[in-house]
Amino acid sequence: MLLRLSAALLTVLSGIVVPSPVAAAAPTGRLQQELDGMVRDVGVPGALMTVAGRTTVTLRSGTGDVRTGRPVPPNGLVRVGSTTKAFVATVALQLVGEGRIRLDAPVERYLPGVVRGRGGDGRAITVRQLLQHTSGLPDPGTLLPQGREWADQRFRHHDRDELIRYALTLEPASGPWSYTNTGYLLLGKLIEQVTGAPSWRDEVRRRIVRPLGLRHTYSPGPREYRIRGAHPRGYIEAPGFIDVTEQDTGHMDAAGDMVSTPAEIDRFFGALLRGRLLRPAELAEMRRMVPAEGAVDEYGLGLETNHLSCGDLVGHSGQMHGYSMLAGVLVDRGGRPGPAFALSITTEPADMDDFRRVMRVAEAALCPS
Repeated sequence: MLLRLSAALLTVLSGIVVPSPVAAAAPTGRLQQELDGMVRDVGVPGALMTVAGRTTVTLRSGTGDVRTGRPVPPNGLVRVGSTTKAFVATVALQLVGEGRIRLDAPVERYLPGVVRGRGGDGRAITVRQLLQHTSGLPDPGTLLPQGREWADQRFRHHDRDELIRYALTLEPASGPWSYTNTGYLLLGKLIEQVTGAPSWRDEVRRRIVRPLGLRHTYSPGPREYRIRGAHPRGYIEAPGFIDVTEQDTGHMDAAGDMVSTPAEIDRFFGALLRGRLLRPAELAEMRRMVPAEGAVDEYGLGLETNHLSCGDLVGHSGQMHGYSMLAGVLVDRGGRPGPAFALSITTEPADMDDFRRVMRVAEAALCPS
């Protein structure tokens, strides 16, 4: 749901430009206007964005706190929602490269007896299908309340196994592709089983966060409700503004509980698409796309593709109550990676029209001519 701000409350803030060696993007003034226009047109409280090209451009718009009018902190920390899936998929594919996981092996091999129920059977579902949302597993989202009821209960903890068990009581999803958090909840569990790590989070830290120097990227601990650093506040409309910045995100787990900044998400996707995290064979598997639905044009193994006029935005979007992210790298028609882009808004798009308006910012940033 989207929040509607009055003109008096909407304070537009100027951008910051920091030099950095990578590839060109749109002129800063025009891009700031596009970001301001999106904040105004969609009615989001605030937005923050980083584009890492030949220069790194960091912009912000709106307000970081509806109550106080405090500005959006530049490159503040945000909940990245399902952008987490790209981190988890990268770890899984590193394990494929190490010979510890086989993409086309049944899930039952790694999680014996776990996936058995009305919603699916791990003996007939492969690891690839978990990564690609082609498993047919139902999503557990109907277990959770929505809107104001969810806001009132947002500190209630739902653990991963509870959600997996619930999903398996539901009817399987229909169609060849169906987005489901259940697959990534299982992947977190599978990573733990294969590596012996106490949590999938340990493997994400060891394999991605520390090597890339992502100092502000983390997965909250049990019942850790607050965001650790400077951040804009996040909202839902139910109706009226409800501040849901502090919440229990345990129900998202490996499907979407991470926190980061736009700049660090840019660094992650830039490293991933340039082959710094995966060997060529595993990166090629990750980028092998199938047709998707809704706000995603195509989906690979933990990577989304959305088509732009000058190429494809290849990365992963994310939504978490109070925050939404659009992120990835521009890949040109020849398959070459260019600038990285990450945009976070402090609520969730209400419909496809709002999502298309957000996508216009990516188009302006990455395809300026």
